[in-house]
Amino acid sequence: MATLPWDCVVHGVPASVQSKSSTRARWKTAVAAAATSRWPAGETPLAVPVQVTITYFFEGDALDVDNMLKPIQDALIGIVLEDDKYVTDVRGSKRDLANAFVVKGMSPALAEGFISDEPFVHVKIDIAPDH
Repeated sequence: MATLPWDCVVHGVPASVQSKSSTRARWKTAVAAAATSRWPAGETPLAVPVQVTITYFFEGDALDVDNMLKPIQDALIGIVLEDDKYVTDVRGSKRDLANAFVVKGMSPALAEGFISDEPFVHVKIDIAPDH
């Protein structure tokens, strides 16, 4: 099994679950490409309970958090997740890039997002909490 936590960054503005199908398809392709670039080569997708944390770092107006989650999760299927039935916990948030941030234990992927000088989404997968 891949080492967890695992994360990646997707550059750009996420597509809403309510957006046109062509817009969602383009966004899901971008998410899949970012995930593929960070997922260990030859590693099979996870088939264990996981927690997904998605944070949208935006400029200006931001879409609703709940509307961006499903397209991102769907794009991870077959790459990072065997199936979204293994997602037991989801945390979604948005943060305005105009604010100052203190980040402890910043991953290389998250650092890539901050230095990109554009909106981005940080996706993090970890073992689900023990319920």
